[in-house]
Amino acid sequence: MKKAWLYSAAICMTLISGCGLTDTPNELMRAPSADSDQQSINQAVMQFLPPGSQLTVPLHPDESSAVSLQDLNGDGSPEVTAFYKTEKTDYEIGVLILSQKQGSWAKLASFTGIGSELDYVRFSDMTGDHIPEMLIGFGGGNDLNKELSVYSLSQGSLQELLKQTYSVVAVGDLNGDNLPELALVLHDHNNLTSKAQIYGATQEKLVKLTELDLDGSVNGYEQAIIGKASTHQNGLFIEAGLGAHSASTDLLVWENGQLRNPLARIDGQMDLTFKPYPLYSEDINDDGIIEIGVSTQPLGTDDLPMAAIPWISSYFRWDGATGLTHVEDHYQNYSYGIDFHIPQKWDGKYTIEMGQEPEIPPIRFLYFDEKTKKKAELLTIQIVPQKSWSQFENDLKQKRVPYVLLKEEGKQVNVAIQPQGSPELNPSALQEYKTMLLTPDEIRQLYRQMRSPF
Repeated sequence: MKKAWLYSAAICMTLISGCGLTDTPNELMRAPSADSDQQSINQAVMQFLPPGSQLTVPLHPDESSAVSLQDLNGDGSPEVTAFYKTEKTDYEIGVLILSQKQGSWAKLASFTGIGSELDYVRFSDMTGDHIPEMLIGFGGGNDLNKELSVYSLSQGSLQELLKQTYSVVAVGDLNGDNLPELALVLHDHNNLTSKAQIYGATQEKLVKLTELDLDGSVNGYEQAIIGKASTHQNGLFIEAGLGAHSASTDLLVWENGQLRNPLARIDGQMDLTFKPYPLYSEDINDDGIIEIGVSTQPLGTDDLPMAAIPWISSYFRWDGATGLTHVEDHYQNYSYGIDFHIPQKWDGKYTIEMGQEPEIPPIRFLYFDEKTKKKAELLTIQIVPQKSWSQFENDLKQKRVPYVLLKEEGKQVNVAIQPQGSPELNPSALQEYKTMLLTPDEIRQLYRQMRSPF
C-alpha cells in the first residue's frame, strides 16, 4: 500500500479542494511524493473527476487511501482507482478507474454507490485467480448497516461478484488455505438477530462457505479482524458493544468447514471476554498473535465510581481450548495519548491513581501492600503543556528530581518522574518495593505513544 499513499499525497497537494472532504486529511500527507509517474496521474485524476468533486478517504482499514494503484485485470500494468464525492448529493460515492494505454491515461470505468460515507476499501484476490478484486463498502452513518460490493475487472468491464449488507467486515486467511476469506458480520437491530458469514474461493468463484448465528441482543458490532489466534490457528475476532459502554469479544475459529466459538459463554458462568469499556483485540506484543483486551481494575480502587477508575488494559491469548492465558498489562490513556506497558515485576503489587490537579492530573503508579494497604510511589507520568515545559523542567532540576523525558514534540511534553527518598514501609515491604523500581532505560522501553484511539 505504500505506493498508494505516495499517489494520494501527490494528488492531494495538487487538488487542495479534494483534501477538504477527507475524514483524515492529514493521513494523505504522511508520505512524501517521489514517483516519476505522479504528474501524469495527478493530471489524469484532475481531468476525469466530475466538476466540483472532492477526493474522499475510506474509513477502513486504517491504511486505505483516496487513490490507489492496483493491477485489476492481471495484464501487468496497474490501474488507478480514485474515490470521490460531488457537491450534488450527500448520498453518493463516486468510483473512478483509469487505465494507461500507449503512455496516456484513459477512463476505463466509473460508477457511484449509495451512501454518505465510504466505509471500506480493499484490493484482494478473493477468487484465487491471482488477480485482485475490489471490495467497496458504502455506509449511511452511525448505527446503520452498510453494503459491501465485490467487483472484478474482466475484459475491460466491471462485474459485481457479491453485494451484501454488513455491520463490520474483515478479510484474511481464516481457514489456512493461503487465500483470503471475507467475513461479514451482520446485526439486525429490529429482529435482534446477528450472524457471521464467511465467503471464499471455490473453483475461482466467490461463494459463501459457512455462517454462524451470533448474539442478537447486543447493541452492535464495532470491529472485526482476522489474524493468528494461536501459533497454529487463525481466528476471527469480533468486538461487540453490550450496554451503555460495556463490551465483549467473540473469537470464531475454522473447524471442519464450520465456524466454532471456543470462548462461548456457558450459562451460569462469567463471560471471559466481558469488559466494562471497549478494548479492541490486537497484537499487543508484536509476536504475530492477536490478543484479546479486557479492562481490569487496579488494586485498592473498589470504592471509586466506574468513571473514576484508572482501568488497566489486560491482554489475553486464546489457550487453544476454552480459556485465555494472560500475556501482559498496559495503562492506556487516550486523552493523553500514552501507552505504558506494566512491567512483569509489578504484577499483583501495584495500583494506579490519578492526581487531583485540575488542569492535567498526573498518573501515579504506586506500590500497594494488600496486607497493610500502604502505598509508595513507583513512577509518575506528568503531561505538561509545551508552553509551560521550560519552567516545569527548571523546577525539576532545581529540586534535583530525577526524570525521564518521554515525548517533547507537539503541544504537550510527557515526562516520567522517579521517586526520591525511601518510603515508610516495613522491612520486607521496603525490600519488595525496591526491586520494583525502574531504571531510566526501562521506563523508555515500557513507554510508547498510543497507536490510535477507538
